[in-house]
Amino acid sequence: MTDVVVIGAGMAGVTAARALARQGLAVAVVEARDRIGGRIYSVRDFCAVPVEGGAEFVHTGDAETWPEIHSASLTVRPCPLARNSMFNLGGRTLWLPWILMQPSVWPSFPILRQIRRIGSQDISAREFIERHGFRGQARIMAEMTLTAHLPGSIDDVGVRGLLEDRVLKLETGSYHRVTDGYDRLPSYIGKGLDIRLGFVVETVRWAPDGVRLIARDGREITARATISTLPFGVLKSGAVRFVPELPEHKRSTFAHLEMGPVLKLLLHFKEPFWPRWLTNLGCGTGPVTLYWPVFYGTTGLPAVLTAYCTGPRAAQLSRLGEAEAVDVVLADLQRLFPKADPRRMLLAARRIDWATDPFACGGYTFLRPGGTGSRARLAAADTGALFWAGAATATPTISDTVQAAYMSGLRAAAEVQRLLTGSR
Repeated sequence: MTDVVVIGAGMAGVTAARALARQGLAVAVVEARDRIGGRIYSVRDFCAVPVEGGAEFVHTGDAETWPEIHSASLTVRPCPLARNSMFNLGGRTLWLPWILMQPSVWPSFPILRQIRRIGSQDISAREFIERHGFRGQARIMAEMTLTAHLPGSIDDVGVRGLLEDRVLKLETGSYHRVTDGYDRLPSYIGKGLDIRLGFVVETVRWAPDGVRLIARDGREITARATISTLPFGVLKSGAVRFVPELPEHKRSTFAHLEMGPVLKLLLHFKEPFWPRWLTNLGCGTGPVTLYWPVFYGTTGLPAVLTAYCTGPRAAQLSRLGEAEAVDVVLADLQRLFPKADPRRMLLAARRIDWATDPFACGGYTFLRPGGTGSRARLAAADTGALFWAGAATATPTISDTVQAAYMSGLRAAAEVQRLLTGSR
């Protein structure tokens, strides 16, 4: 029997495992995939340099992962989204300053202040929009503010959840990309750990004094304690059986947290047809939520554009074949840049659909109306020797980000250490 087994070698898993190993505990990490990183997935065979198929950014200048990034000697590149953004609200594609000069969008300006004043009663984003009377382009801007960062529709997203999850910080915080590939970060943290790839957990037998894991291929591992960092979509799907069944207060989170669909299309062109300093193009209508040039402001690097789709837009493209989905997005780019010929310039395309990935079952989570407090219940150390981490669990940082996964791993490791050593 080992001291601790961690389920999942994503950011939360390797962080928790390293923290416990540093305390002298025997730790094993089991991972269903053939790689570490989870939803951090740097695609290295698409073009000459890494392109992110999963998590893309270091969110905000005070992200808790910055010390690890510096310790790993990773290079980063700032991505000034607010300053270098364009928007399309159904007509012409314009730089953000020009959009903000349009009187039709001015009614949406107080929206962040209005959200913070919502009070104790939670409502959906749709009800919030209708209650405040947003119309026309102001409504489109309001919908983008409430849902662009989340993989849910305006009917699914709870407004109080935006506050609890600190999502609004994404509207004003800085962004950076890891030049060497984001996967270098979990690889650095996981260096030297006992990580067993291809171990697909099917059954978790938990008790106050230990946990036994049974894999799809019949392998078993027993530990004094276990940390589950399973993506919430996998938990909710029932792909992993818990014996005994998880308590009701834990399972109740399944109704209030949602693992929404996220899909990326990576598009490699002969040359850029977008402005050199464009970092982000937000779309109020159409099949894509956001576009971003991966190597904006550079020369000599591939002309790669990421089409980032969330919620209903991702679900719609997911139902299409890959070639058809690419065709839909190229037609959308023709609409956004009418003087360009995206089809003629396309060299390669690749779809990455997290909703159809059996080891993710979605992109990331958001809180439905009435869902506040669900992350804390999911994270609570109240299931014997079975503990919980992952980006979907409660953290003091922006929920469901890489730094959230990192912080959850540290929290769960501290909880396990208290159990096994009796320390406080």
